[in-house]
Amino acid sequence: MSGALFTTKVAAVVVAAGASSRMTAIKQLLTWKNTTLLGHVINQLEEAGAAHIFVVLGAHEKEILKNIDSPGVTIIHNYDWSQGMGTSIAKTITYFKDHQLEFDGLLIASCDQPLIKLTHYKKLINSCINDGRIIVSSYNEGQGIPVVFDKIYFNELSTLKNDVGAKSIVKNHLDRLIQIDAPEAAIDLDTKESYELYYHTNGI
Repeated sequence: MSGALFTTKVAAVVVAAGASSRMTAIKQLLTWKNTTLLGHVINQLEEAGAAHIFVVLGAHEKEILKNIDSPGVTIIHNYDWSQGMGTSIAKTITYFKDHQLEFDGLLIASCDQPLIKLTHYKKLINSCINDGRIIVSSYNEGQGIPVVFDKIYFNELSTLKNDVGAKSIVKNHLDRLIQIDAPEAAIDLDTKESYELYYHTNGI
């Protein structure tokens, strides 16, 4: 008698509500591998097996919406985007509650880390084994997103209000932490100079 295959439903959210103030263009719409930075991470999350993909928008929402061509993606509107990433995460959990959506975990990603490999997103999703873990990406300078939170942290995530994302929740539960090595997660494209450098070597 063969055992049943246990799988978890891990949703993914791309926090893309920021104004890209250090760029001279809308970061989310910059070209990357025949799509945009936002389109690239959506494609990766789809291929990695996310149960559903959400994108939180705020600044430049109208322009970005015109360029999202993934019909299965759900858009969440964050009118408090200027208060920081924490509000986007909180609104995602609120959306789950309001629409009675059930997931075993939530993967939080950003569109400005295009060097992250598809295999890393797959590892993050597959490491969510429904036992109260937080799975972070680790690199030489520290750790951070993309990160997966088990559903037991959803209530805590719904209270976030600041610009440091979910770091406070990670700090409060270090005994539940799993780290997966991803040196490429240390590179985020916050300036036009960094974008141009990595685009010409990785994004064409």
